[in-house]
Amino acid sequence: MIDTDLLLRGATAGVLLLHALVLALPGPRPAARAALGGWALSLVGYLAGQRPELLLAMPRALALVLLALAVTGAGWFWLAMRAAFDDGFAWRPAFVAALAALLALGLAANVPYLPPPGGTAFVTPPPGAAPLVVLHDAALMAFALAALAEVLRGWRADLVETRRAARRWVALAIAVYGVATLAVELALRGRDVGPLLPALHVAAIGAIALALAVLLVRRSLDDLLGLHAPPAPRAAPPDPALQKLERAMAEARLYRRDGLTLAALAGELGLGEAALRTLINQRLGFRNFNDFLHHHRLNEAQARLVAEDLPILSIALDCGYGSIGPFNRAFKARFGMTPSAWRAKAR
Repeated sequence: MIDTDLLLRGATAGVLLLHALVLALPGPRPAARAALGGWALSLVGYLAGQRPELLLAMPRALALVLLALAVTGAGWFWLAMRAAFDDGFAWRPAFVAALAALLALGLAANVPYLPPPGGTAFVTPPPGAAPLVVLHDAALMAFALAALAEVLRGWRADLVETRRAARRWVALAIAVYGVATLAVELALRGRDVGPLLPALHVAAIGAIALALAVLLVRRSLDDLLGLHAPPAPRAAPPDPALQKLERAMAEARLYRRDGLTLAALAGELGLGEAALRTLINQRLGFRNFNDFLHHHRLNEAQARLVAEDLPILSIALDCGYGSIGPFNRAFKARFGMTPSAWRAKAR
């Protein structure tokens, strides 16, 4: 008799492995592609980890690799969301440390369930494992919430329409999944869920993975998640809205306003938010509203650091920064040195 659940898991894992292979190919933003690929592989581990007999039938090394991927799934999801929606994403020691801590906790909580080759899986937690399982579940929840925060963070400042749509659908999916999981957990606590519910869960993962595969056939991964380089400004006839925006930046210097939002700027110009997003993204080549503001603020600050003897803090505040910290970080990210070093070198 065909094991439908096993067949479904295998098919879903195949689609996920295809995604991981596509992400492993050379392309722009390799750090982001690595994070997204790690998430795809973690889902493969999750699918295998839900069937303990699969892990027991595998070579122990492979079983441990899949288990390691499974127990760090929420961590990979958090990194994937950060990578997909942050143009400046890069691997940092803190990210690796967070994944390593989740991995250590997950293995400590779950390896006791994995007996030596030829043994049988434990039905109840071995002595001392239960508290670690609870702690690991809490860590997974924390990473899932952090992933949702990454999706929502910077939503309004995002100027790439495809990526804004992805944020909306991902946030909705996380919310629906969380509510559904909690409802099922409360309704079926202590009861046998049977084979149907896990199969539906796997089918949902497979449907999402297949839908992404179809989209990749029609459009590139770079278009879907905004992984490509910023588009070059388009040559076009003079646009009154663009001219008004450029005057607002060059003459009125609206970028100097601390906390200026896209909605506030759109109101000043008499434009809709969507129209202003399209204008800045498609005509000026910026992918994030904050980057657009940094561009104008840092250009003014760069010139004034050389031409004036004002304290650096005064220049930062004049240019629209609320404090010296964000100004120093933005300046160093763009010019490769601190404002004080720039001033000393220029003089």
